[in-house]
Amino acid sequence: SGEAQGTFYHIKYMSSSGEDYQFQIDSILLEVDSSLSIYREYSLIYKLNKGSVIRTDSFFNTVYYAAKKVYLESEGNFDCTVSPLMKAWGFYKDMSQKNTIKDSLFFKGMFDYIGFNKINFIEDSLFLPKGMALDFNAIAQGYTVDIISRFLDQKGCLDYLVEVGGEVLAKGKNADGKTWKVGIDKPVNDIDYQDRFMLILNLDNKALATSGNYRNFYERDGVKYSHVMNPLTCSPSRNKLLSVSVVHESCMFADAYATAFMVMGVRHTKEFVAYNSSIEICLIYSGEGGELKTYITPSLLERVIN
Repeated sequence: SGEAQGTFYHIKYMSSSGEDYQFQIDSILLEVDSSLSIYREYSLIYKLNKGSVIRTDSFFNTVYYAAKKVYLESEGNFDCTVSPLMKAWGFYKDMSQKNTIKDSLFFKGMFDYIGFNKINFIEDSLFLPKGMALDFNAIAQGYTVDIISRFLDQKGCLDYLVEVGGEVLAKGKNADGKTWKVGIDKPVNDIDYQDRFMLILNLDNKALATSGNYRNFYERDGVKYSHVMNPLTCSPSRNKLLSVSVVHESCMFADAYATAFMVMGVRHTKEFVAYNSSIEICLIYSGEGGELKTYITPSLLERVIN
C-alpha cells in the first residue's frame, strides 16, 4: 500500500515465491504520473496543457483513445477537456475560484474551450488549441489499476486485488480461497465504518469503479456544486444520481463509464446499458421524497451478497 495520484493504493496478491513487488509497482506509478499527472511539471499532460507540442507515449495514447471512445459513445457526456471548467468552478488545488461569482456569459464563453472532438493527433504529436486543457483524472486511476494487474499477471500471480483511489480489479481468490468481496459505499458525506456499505459484491475476474457527487463538492448560498462536470452545459452536473458503480472487464473503461453516467442521469444511463451487455451498473439516486433508491442490472444483482 502507499500514496499515489493524490490518493492511496492498496494491493493484495499471492506469490508462490513470496516476492515483494512494492518497488516495481511504485515505479509503475511514477511512470504513469510522468505521462498523465496534471500536477507534475515534468509530465506530458502538464506540458501539453501549458502550450507545448508533445510526443506522446503508450500510456498517454491508450488513455487518449479510450477517452475518445467513451466520449463518442456517450454523445459528449464524458469529455476529458473539462479541465478549464474544473478550474473555473474551483475544483483544483486552488479552491479560491469557488468563491468567485461568475455570470452566465462567462460560462457561455467556456464552450469555445470544451470538446474532445476539437483535438487530434498529428502523427505521434499532439498540440491543444489555445485555451484548452486535458484532464484524464476520470479515467487514469482505472487505467493504473489495469496496468498493475497486467504486471501481476506477467509475474504469474493468479490471485490478487488491486485498488487505486477506490477503483478495483479482482482476480482469482483471496487468502481464504474465496471470491474477493468488495463494498459499494453509501452516498453520504461522512463514513460510518460500522455501516458504510450500500451493497457488498462478489467480484470475480472483473473491475469495479464508482463515481459520486457526495464527497467532492462545495456549497454556496445553499446550493451544492459537484466536481462532476457536465461538458454540454459547462456547469456541475445536476440530476438525481448520487453515485454510479460500474462492473466491467477493464477498470479503465469502468472508471470512464461511471463518470459518463453521473452526467447522463438515471434514465439515459438505463437506456445506454440496455444496449451494452458488457456493462453492469448500480445506480444510487434520490427519490421524489429524498429517499435513497437503487437500480441494479440483473447481472450485477447476481453478485450481491445478501
